[in-house]
Amino acid sequence: MVWQYEDLIGLIETKLQRMLEETHYNTANNFVDFHKAYRGAHSADPDLRTHFQNYTIPINRRHHMCVSLAMEIVSRLAEQHPHIAERCYLVSCEEAVEESEAYIHHCTEKDIEHAGPGLEKEHALVAMKIEVGGREGVLILDPGYHVARAVTVMKDQCYPHTGWFTQSDEPHCKREYCYVLSHHDSNFITWTERVTRAGKQQYEMSLIYIERPYRTAIDVTVRRNLVYNFRSLLSRDAKGRVCAGLYFPVVLNPGDAQVTLFYDSVNDTQVKQKLKFSSFKDPKIIPDNIMAHLENLAPQLRMELTDLIELMSDLADSMQDAEFVKQVLDINNSITEMSADN
Repeated sequence: MVWQYEDLIGLIETKLQRMLEETHYNTANNFVDFHKAYRGAHSADPDLRTHFQNYTIPINRRHHMCVSLAMEIVSRLAEQHPHIAERCYLVSCEEAVEESEAYIHHCTEKDIEHAGPGLEKEHALVAMKIEVGGREGVLILDPGYHVARAVTVMKDQCYPHTGWFTQSDEPHCKREYCYVLSHHDSNFITWTERVTRAGKQQYEMSLIYIERPYRTAIDVTVRRNLVYNFRSLLSRDAKGRVCAGLYFPVVLNPGDAQVTLFYDSVNDTQVKQKLKFSSFKDPKIIPDNIMAHLENLAPQLRMELTDLIELMSDLADSMQDAEFVKQVLDINNSITEMSADN
């Protein structure tokens, strides 16, 4: 019955929103861990590619990215509602697909397992197959993209199908999402993102594979993220708004390496400050004006100031390692080129 499903959605969203508020999206710490492990194990061997392929990836409940966030929401549901959690499973997502029909044909022609080497699978989320009043659908949970609602994807696109919804609406950018079962193959969900900036709209399409559980999420998605050229540590509120954090591109020239810190300030304003990583190289001599930003940011990240300072120093160390950064970018480019035809 529809009312029973509505009750289920309410229960799941309560758990999901609390989790968003209590967790971070974090690809900064795993970058530091990866660098430290590389330098510790390969001080005499400069080949990062071999280390990347053989690296044992640490997964914990402190430093989350999309895969562990997906695991976390299922784990939290299992604590009180095991009958719901046991029907949930991780699914994979290929982002920014240019031609959905060609991509799906590639996957089905070769079988998804054998097509794997040509796929990137940058993202993971949670799915649960549902039936509402005899009608088939899928429930989607995506804490990795800060989605604070349980998204319903009905095959017939009738209620309780979610359809288009606003994910974020900031003065400079409005972001909307829509999820539907692909008309090419019902084993895929088409996830469309509509971004509006200065009155102009841009669309991007991704494909979520829901036919079976994504069992290699750590070895594929998390490993791929280790060499991605953009890193972040983000705090979210219960509605999925990204309210504080840091982010930075991985760039070749250490002198150009910069990080952006942002956090909420008084009168509903937000502070955003771009700083050179070299400012954090020696944690004992961080300038007072920069330390003031860290002092404001730390509580909004629910971190001790000393821990945030240590992280910034470790990130500076990683970004100043020119040999490491060059190899990271080379591997990232290789992966991007490999999947460019998707």
